[in-house]
Amino acid sequence: MKKRTFMNASLLMLFMIIISGCETTQVVTSNSTPATQAAEPIPFDELLDIGILPLDPNIPADLETIKKELIVPDVRRAESSYISYQLKDTLELTGNWGAVRVTPESSKSVDLELQGKILNSDGEMLKVLMRATDARGKVWFERTYEDRSSRFSYEKAKEDPFQDLYNEMANDLLETRGSLSREQLLQIKTVANLNFASDLAPDAFAGYLEQPKRGLVEIVQLPAKTDSMMRRVERIKEQEYLFVDTLDDYYSKFYREMKPSYDEWRHATYDEAIRLREVQRQAKTRLLTGVGLIALGIAAGSEGDSWATDAAAAGAVVGGIAAIKSGLARRQEAEIHAASLQELSQSLGTEITPYVLDIEGRTIELTGTAQEQYVEWRKLLREIYAQETSIPSQ
Repeated sequence: MKKRTFMNASLLMLFMIIISGCETTQVVTSNSTPATQAAEPIPFDELLDIGILPLDPNIPADLETIKKELIVPDVRRAESSYISYQLKDTLELTGNWGAVRVTPESSKSVDLELQGKILNSDGEMLKVLMRATDARGKVWFERTYEDRSSRFSYEKAKEDPFQDLYNEMANDLLETRGSLSREQLLQIKTVANLNFASDLAPDAFAGYLEQPKRGLVEIVQLPAKTDSMMRRVERIKEQEYLFVDTLDDYYSKFYREMKPSYDEWRHATYDEAIRLREVQRQAKTRLLTGVGLIALGIAAGSEGDSWATDAAAAGAVVGGIAAIKSGLARRQEAEIHAASLQELSQSLGTEITPYVLDIEGRTIELTGTAQEQYVEWRKLLREIYAQETSIPSQ
């Protein structure tokens, strides 16, 4: 009798598992981590200029992996610039920094460079790896940031659903900056100037910096304040800022044009991502439960000697088969949701238009991608500097 009671209780518990597998609990949260400002006003000569590279979209080469991880390549490539620009906006609003720009490649003129990689991105979750490195080659930090949005953040949208993530990055940067002395901050800015100068004319500025440690740069000597070559470097650096600001305008335009479609995509994929994860969880639970019910049903039928036991066993077997069928159906549904995610916003993307600039009385037209135009621009600056100083460009 005890054995039958135990068997029936076990069957009841398994049926409860099936039922509970269909239930979900949703917790609504809102962004709460503010981006803080420095406790005291930062002196102008200590404000660091920041360059932010578009994030590595981290698109696998294997098509099967892309499908498995529900990555939409076009969206990921667009996100790489969108996330960088959202971070730029966050840093600018704090007032803790100098000029903050998004650049297609590393810029020798910036004091601090931010680069990262997208680890996961859908409507529900954003996870990125970020690294901050100053002009000396000193890595401030390399950390993984993760934020999970809620349906409330889309229904009552007052800020980006993942603004907490950007605020946390901004606060970490401010905290690290606060640990540096004025001497160290000024040193970073000086090294950035010399980095830019040595990139224009490597031979002329070869003796000012050295790398005693791999990746770290130290100042060996400083040029005289009246150095004519450095004055030319400063003037050409202003031209560098002109073009980088032009590229930054491109990223700004891209950001504004992409935002409405991207917000809709994320809102749609939020439900898809939630549903997909829930379906995958339920499919696994139902398959395991179904197998367990069949096993228990067969065992009960072979050991039982009453009509009630036989009925319970038959019910367990039928319930188990139904659970397995349900689990397989759920897996098929999961594949449908995966396909839906891959189909959303395939058209996201943009092209950079040619730019015509007037430099030193010369009309220059740059064409190609933002990266190609930036490379061509740096080559042009070297040529201008070489013509002014009679130093062969490299």
